[in-house]
Amino acid sequence: MAENAKSGAALGGGNGDPPRKGNNMNGNGNGRSGAGVRFGADVTSGGNKKAIGQRGSSGSLDEEAKLLHQQKNANVVKVTDIGGGDGSGVGSIEDGENGDLHKGQDGIGVSVIDMADGGTQPYKPIKGKKKNMLSASYHRLLTTFEVSKKSERPLISLILIVLLLLIVLILLVIFWPRLPGYLTKEVCLEAECLEASKQILSWARPEINTCQSPFEWACGRFEEKYAGHAFFGVNKGEWNSDAYQDYEDTEATYDFITKLPSVAMTYSTQSMIKKLHAICTTVETVSNSEAITSLKRMLNHLGGWRMLLGNNNPHWDLRENLQKVQPKYGATPFFKLGVDTRNAPPYDYIITVSEGELGLPSKEFYLMEEKHPVIQAYHTYLRDILVHLVASSTIKSNDYAKMIFNYERRIALDVLSVLKEGGNASQPQIRTMQQLMDEAPSLPILQAAQTMFKKKITEKTQVLVSSPLALKMISQIITTTDKEILNNFVMWSVIRHYVPYMSRLFRLSKLEFDKALYGVQTKQPIWHFCTKIVEQVMPFGLEVLRENPALIVHDRGDQDYPEQHPHPMVVADPYQSSLLVRDDRVRYDEELVKMMFYHIRDEYKSAIINANWINEKLTKFVADKLSMMRVQIGIPEDLLRSEKQSNDFYNELTLDELMFVETVVQHWTFAKTRMDRMLENVTDSERIISELYPPVPYGARRAPVPKMKYSIALNMLIISKQKVRQPYFHHKFPISVNFARLGSDISLVIHDAINTLTEQFAQTAKDQPKQTLENVFDEEAQECISRIIPHIFHPSKVSNSSKLDLYLELSAGSLLSQAFGTLLDKIDRNERIFESDIPEKSTYEAMGLRHNRRQPGLRKYDEQQLFSLALLQKHCATEDSAVVRYNKLLVSGIPEAEKFHLLWRQIPFLATTLECSSSTSSAIGGTEQNSRCNRVL
Repeated sequence: MAENAKSGAALGGGNGDPPRKGNNMNGNGNGRSGAGVRFGADVTSGGNKKAIGQRGSSGSLDEEAKLLHQQKNANVVKVTDIGGGDGSGVGSIEDGENGDLHKGQDGIGVSVIDMADGGTQPYKPIKGKKKNMLSASYHRLLTTFEVSKKSERPLISLILIVLLLLIVLILLVIFWPRLPGYLTKEVCLEAECLEASKQILSWARPEINTCQSPFEWACGRFEEKYAGHAFFGVNKGEWNSDAYQDYEDTEATYDFITKLPSVAMTYSTQSMIKKLHAICTTVETVSNSEAITSLKRMLNHLGGWRMLLGNNNPHWDLRENLQKVQPKYGATPFFKLGVDTRNAPPYDYIITVSEGELGLPSKEFYLMEEKHPVIQAYHTYLRDILVHLVASSTIKSNDYAKMIFNYERRIALDVLSVLKEGGNASQPQIRTMQQLMDEAPSLPILQAAQTMFKKKITEKTQVLVSSPLALKMISQIITTTDKEILNNFVMWSVIRHYVPYMSRLFRLSKLEFDKALYGVQTKQPIWHFCTKIVEQVMPFGLEVLRENPALIVHDRGDQDYPEQHPHPMVVADPYQSSLLVRDDRVRYDEELVKMMFYHIRDEYKSAIINANWINEKLTKFVADKLSMMRVQIGIPEDLLRSEKQSNDFYNELTLDELMFVETVVQHWTFAKTRMDRMLENVTDSERIISELYPPVPYGARRAPVPKMKYSIALNMLIISKQKVRQPYFHHKFPISVNFARLGSDISLVIHDAINTLTEQFAQTAKDQPKQTLENVFDEEAQECISRIIPHIFHPSKVSNSSKLDLYLELSAGSLLSQAFGTLLDKIDRNERIFESDIPEKSTYEAMGLRHNRRQPGLRKYDEQQLFSLALLQKHCATEDSAVVRYNKLLVSGIPEAEKFHLLWRQIPFLATTLECSSSTSSAIGGTEQNSRCNRVL
């Protein structure tokens, strides 16, 4: 016992003190007293046993070791070597709990917890504990998998490689580029989809930043394509999307004409089209003397031109010759007559009277200085034409040019002055012939109308006057003009009218003038010129054969009527009736057009009802008219069933095979016959033809879109089949492309029709207050467009009609964007558009509208983004010089490139769908508040 006590003193402390209580390794008060040393392994060697025996009995040591092993937080002190081969006692102890390891006198390492004198020793953590734990874990892992020392290094290498690969895999997962959602969409690979993508990509630059450079993004390649185009430098007006489409249509028409067989009867429409085109081509080869002879014959019939030798007639009378100049030759000095629909009940055709034409295409040109290139070119043009007709000295020709220009300038400036001051009095008004004679007594309008039309016309006959104030001013100018100037001006009007159809020498002089006026660089190809002539003279017959190819005669034996009977009434039913050529493609094209029309029409109706800035009575009137509005696509079927209708239509058209200029005179005679027919009671089919193919370009209401017209009398939108053919339209094109192209045309014509209906309301509801009858659209156009128009165009330089056109186009584009979104919603919900002329089998699925496929080369654009791109591309145009640009502004209104930027700012839908901020879209042209029209549908 004494030995044990001595041994305990050696383990627990010094100087006979008992072991301290409450000092376990974990600091939790649960330690045992006297546990100053803990063993981490069993002692088995003989040397170890001998060492333990020196400190106490073996039983006491075994009991203490057992108690130490029962503690779960043990293994702090580990005996690694007790006694050596030399019997030197315990070797080293690896671990301790709360203090540094010290060797006792017997060589056993212990952890000193307290000093012998009762003082305290600060706690010091055991160094390398974590390292030793990892080392122990590593050794246990090697032991578990029985890894030898020889295999240890390859194992470590393998583990490192696996860890490296794992890190690389994690990084790849984190930084691997995500697959865009549009790449998972189905792509349309049909021929029509490929063609639509090709058309869009041929103009666009998708790699350009859309928000920063929208015009470059949508139209970046347009000018480049024009530089390599066959019509480069030929087009008179601005080369834009409409000009490109017109060229494509003309080229297709020329191809159709050249392929027409020449075996049909001479009086048939087919034969006359071929003959007219062939006669036209002789204009390049006709001699100058022959053309001059024809022209002088006309001038002599009008009393003679004083510039010609032997024609100084002192008795030449202006009133007498003004009664003949338009009725006989179609020239329009001082005033011109035409036919249009009355915009009030009974909505019949009525004779129109408007200002005559001047040598320059717009009155604003006469505001320019005489040194301006256009004015100088016009002087040269006048001199050259005089020299071609008369052997004249330079001084005489210069005097003649100055005389004509100064007189035209006087007319233009005086008329502009009265129109500016006239206000509503300068708007179109209904007058009787007697009232017109009283207002403009120097103009023989009644006598000219009686000569021109077969219909009985008296002083009580009503006519539609475009501007009574302008005609009154022109009448006053005539009374103060010398007879010589009047004679020269009237004759110049006739000469100018026929110069484009004269010999090559005259046409070259016209080309030089067009170079200064339009920036033209080279003359128009003869095939293009003559194809345009055919489209102007025989548009109905041409379209009849294109819409129903079964009427084309390929073999003379197919005709069972003899050629010596030119009149169809001689032989009973001599014509072969043909069923219309119909196929699925044509049917679905038409049904898709109808669906688009009715949807856009209904959207306009909702917009009108919701527009709180339109008075209630006007809203009801326009909404009721829109509810009843219909659509007609192409020529009515009853006019396509046989050759008889088209042959009878051109029965009075005569073609002169020797002199093309004489054919132009004959065409004017035919146009007068058509106007006579329009003034009678006509059928709906005849009215559709008259609306779609008017006999003369003037007199009829302005058409905002070529080959598309709103009929006031029928309350119908009439669309030519040329608008629904490739490459412009196909029912298998993406709905976004079709809606942006044809849909925008439909939207613009409907909005223009709403403006017409607003004027109609003012004509039919005169008992209403004045503010109720005002045209809210025209008022907003004049106020808004003057504010938002680009700074490069002074508002005073832009005519009121141009401002109205621009306003209607912006408003129509805004509503069209909304309508496209609602149409996509209807397609998603499979909600049909119910109209009587849309068959039930024409479902969205049947027309391929529910496929939701992306377009090749344009996969990243969804339907709304593709719609925005296609809509913006309708305003692609080439950049012209400042002078040419200004000239085109005066001729045709705001350039398309400026319209592009205005649409980008005015229609937020475009920038929003393309993920551009509103600040970016309104960056050009001032602040957003000042650059937005508020009153738009």
